[in-house]
Order: sequence, then structure tokens, then C-alpha cells
Amino acid sequence: MSPHMAPSSTYFYGIATVVYMTTCLVVAAVRWFHMCRPYDRNPRYYYPGRPFLTGAWLSSLTLLPYLIHPECADAWFLARFYFLPVTLYHFTLLLFSYFGNVMKWKQWRWPAIIAGFPVALVMLAAVVLAIVPGEQLGGTHLANYLLYIMGMLITALCFASIAMVMIWANRFDPDDYSNPKDFPVTQARKWLMMILLNLTFCWTVALLNNPTALALLEIFIASFCVVTVITALHPNRTRAPEEPAPELPAAAEETSQVYNRSLPRHRQEEILSAIVTVVEEMEAYLDPHLTLQDVADRCGYNRTYISGLVKTQFGGFSDYVNRLRLTYVDNYLKQNPDATLSEAIDAAGFGSRSRYYACKSKLQGEK
Repeated sequence: MSPHMAPSSTYFYGIATVVYMTTCLVVAAVRWFHMCRPYDRNPRYYYPGRPFLTGAWLSSLTLLPYLIHPECADAWFLARFYFLPVTLYHFTLLLFSYFGNVMKWKQWRWPAIIAGFPVALVMLAAVVLAIVPGEQLGGTHLANYLLYIMGMLITALCFASIAMVMIWANRFDPDDYSNPKDFPVTQARKWLMMILLNLTFCWTVALLNNPTALALLEIFIASFCVVTVITALHPNRTRAPEEPAPELPAAAEETSQVYNRSLPRHRQEEILSAIVTVVEEMEAYLDPHLTLQDVADRCGYNRTYISGLVKTQFGGFSDYVNRLRLTYVDNYLKQNPDATLSEAIDAAGFGSRSRYYACKSKLQGEK
């Protein structure tokens, strides 16, 4: 019998495992078969990493031996191994397959495959041991050493994926985009926080060697899976795949204010006039996908100078554009008494009601 496990407690452990497995299977089915239109026409672009994530959730079927015989030491080792190196490996795939594909960075694949090969072999061996009757090896010191060593190796790989995604997220200035969903920076940071929390819980359960802690972990990760698939149902990429991805700001461009101070006053006024002409008079702010680079291209000036002047004169690109959009919504409703608020929000370029209310709360001081 696995450590600290009483026969009367096996029902709770079984229910938690059923909840986890059922959730994973449902999420896998939703992720594979459901895609919002018209994004389903190009799933590789709008839903990067979809096959990897579906396969990761389907792997929960390997917990069947533990579900059937939670008192078996080999089945208990199988469950512990699944929730330490295997689950952390899934988190690594989640980050690399999604954000790696967004960044068109394919170098992650071979390290991930090489690291996943021994994990898969041990997992397969653990399944066989849990199914085939005979001498139980799950409670031996060798099994624990194998669990912790592979857990540390995959944890290192998981931290590498977290660090890489953090680097990518930090290289994008959120103020370069009129609507943040043009690049999934916010989504990346939310996922990183959740994965770090899950990583902590996985190691805690492995070290405690306690079925109750494992059952609670199953319920927690099942909730994380639901949140993940819900946030990814509607793609976080709003640009069309044929459009070029926005260029990352160069290191020199981060010192835009230094360059702008070197500009003569008349030159600054000339650039500001061009910005106002493009954004306000030509109503570029109505484009929900408008970026700072778009404005720079249409003005014909360097993005560095545009960025610095917009920040010093208007408080930032996003705030500048969204103030104009808020005014447009108010004027639209006055000029079209029969129009709905949703129509006005769409016409203004906000993209969603939640984005409209967030901007209104921030820029007009409403709670």
C-alpha cells in the first residue's frame, strides 16, 4: 500500500483522479475539435502548439492503473512520476509550442524531444509495472532517486522555457500597440505565473509523498487546464497571417528620449504635426490593430522619434489612441441615437467591450 493511504481514503483519491482525467480529456477534445471562425481556416497560425497540447492532455490516460488500484505501490509511483517530471514537461511544451511558434523560434524542438525521450521511457515502464502483477518496485529507494533526478532535469528545462518566454515578453513594449491583444504579452505573463505556482505544488507533492496532497494537486491542475483552454479558445493573435509580424524594437531605440532631445524644436513640431495628421485627421486610431510602427511608416519618420514624442507629448501611444476612441464613442452615440454601445465600441476600434471599459476606467478615472 502507498504511504499514508487508508482504504477508507481511496474513494477521495479516486474521485480526484476521475475529475482530473475527465477534465483533461474534455479539454483535449475541445482544443482539437473546436476553433472559432474564421480562425479555423488557418489553425497553425492562430492556434500554435495545438497538437502538442492535445497530446499532453490525452496522456492523462496513463493514470488509469492508479485510478483502479491506488493502494498499489507501483501505481502510486506512476502517479507521482506523472505529476513531477511528466507534468512539468507538459508545461515546457505549452510554453515553447505556443510562444515559440508565435516567435517562429524552432530551435526548442530538438532539446524538448531529447529531454522527453527518457521521460517517456520511464513513464512507459511505470505503467507496465503498475499493470503487471509481481514484485512492486514503486516504493524502493531507486524509484525515488529516479523520480527526483528526472524531476530536477525537467525542472531545469521548464525554467529555461519560462526564462525564454519572459525575454520575449519583455522585448515587446506594450505601449507600441493600441490594443494589447495584437501580441499575447499579457497572456504570456499570466501563464508564467500559473506555471510557476503549479511547479511549486508538483515538487511539494513529490517531496511530501502524500496521496491527499496529490489529490488536491489534481483538482488544482484540472482547474488550470480549464482556464488555459478558455483563454485560448479565441486566438490572442489578431493580425492576419499574411501581414508581417511587428518588428521588435532595437536596443538603440529604447533610448528614444535621448534622440528626441537632440532634435531641434522645429523638427519636433514637424513630426508631431505628422503624427496628429495621421492619427487624428486621417482617423488611423479607428484601426483596432494600429501599432506605433504603422504610424511611423505612414508619417515617414523613424519609429524611435515617433515613440519618444508620443510619450512626452501625449503620455504614451496606447493612452493617446484610446482617448481619441473614447471621444469617438461619445460622439458616435450623440450623432446616432438609435445605435447601441456595442456598435459604437466596434466603430471606434476598441475590439471588445472589456477593452473599452478598461480604457474608460483608466483614462477617465471611473471605477
